[in-house]
Amino acid sequence: MKKSIILIIIIFLIITTLLILIPNTSNDYIKKGKLYISSIVAKNNTLKEDNNGEYSDYIELYNGYSYQINLNNYHLSDNEYATKKWTFPNIIINPKEHLIIYATGNDNCDIPKRICHTNFKLNSTGETITLTDPYGNIINKFTYPTQYNDIPYGYTKGKYDYLDKSIVKELNNIKNKNYEIEITEYMTHNKRILYDNYGNYFDWIELHNKSHNDYLIENLYLTDDVTNLKKYLIPKTELKQDAYLIIYLAGKSVSYDTGIYANFSLSDNDKFIIISNGEKIIDKVEIVNLSDNISYGKTKEGWKYFPTPTPGYQNNTNGFTVLGGSNGNT
Repeated sequence: MKKSIILIIIIFLIITTLLILIPNTSNDYIKKGKLYISSIVAKNNTLKEDNNGEYSDYIELYNGYSYQINLNNYHLSDNEYATKKWTFPNIIINPKEHLIIYATGNDNCDIPKRICHTNFKLNSTGETITLTDPYGNIINKFTYPTQYNDIPYGYTKGKYDYLDKSIVKELNNIKNKNYEIEITEYMTHNKRILYDNYGNYFDWIELHNKSHNDYLIENLYLTDDVTNLKKYLIPKTELKQDAYLIIYLAGKSVSYDTGIYANFSLSDNDKFIIISNGEKIIDKVEIVNLSDNISYGKTKEGWKYFPTPTPGYQNNTNGFTVLGGSNGNT
């Protein structure tokens, strides 16, 4: 009888120990206040700059314990089958503290400043992120859906969700308005390629109506500044299906009655060209350094440099992925 009681006690202790040691991959433990991923931003356009002045996507950790945790040899990954993709260095996260980790693919850390960049980027169409301890146990795993510009996705009310549902609803409404305008080509050093009706060689941006219907451009803005989405209001203009529109970058207000002239110009220090509705970004294109009379345009294979630009038309001339070479000929 005594042997049976002892055996039952031993079995009970073994089961209890296993329950403690087996990692909990559900999100229930978050309610108890542990270390977990509190939010991610997979489309960061204006929310937060990293230490390089870039709007990088990021992962936010939260330490719900009442003591410090040394994250050395913890891991983050965007592949649930390869959970040790990126490893933390010797960095402390304090109790009740949030810690930002930038997902840029740059794989570097400034340990004294506790600023780190992973060796992977976040996929804005959705994926699974894991946080793993030094023993290989997954202590947090969640899968997120398609992400929106500047909307964090994180833990709220006992589950992971968009952290501003009203904005997501607004974005869905905007999407339903069928904004089918995109930036397809631009030039920052126009010396002889395209001149307006008055003989001016302004730099320019090309917009494209990619829909199968005529589109009325109305209440849309063009800017090179993510902090000022209303920099230039595009005049009300009808754009036929699959047609292109040139906007000259005059750098000042002009009163020409032919053509559209934005009140700003591009420089080598600018980072983006943006179309918006004044509140949210509709299309954003990164600005690259260009030589005189070289444009940068969108093709089915991606963006390319064009020694023979095609303002107002489809980019179908010989383009290059690298300037000065034949790599990526179309």
